[in-house]
Amino acid sequence: MSNFNINLEGQHALVTGAGDGIGKAIATALAKSGASVGVNDLNIERAEDVTEEIIAQGGTATALHG
Repeated sequence: MSNFNINLEGQHALVTGAGDGIGKAIATALAKSGASVGVNDLNIERAEDVTEEIIAQGGTATALHG
């Protein structure tokens, strides 16, 4: 998924189902655009994995379960 063409620095986003698939792609794209992302998934391990990937790429993210 390509980056959004907007600057989201200083903004916050919550992505449900972000542990894989489309949710993961959206969470990653939002983070690359500067948003701080809440990575929510029913499987906390997947949410943590995506959060670690976002942080490794220089983004800001928090894993959330639920």
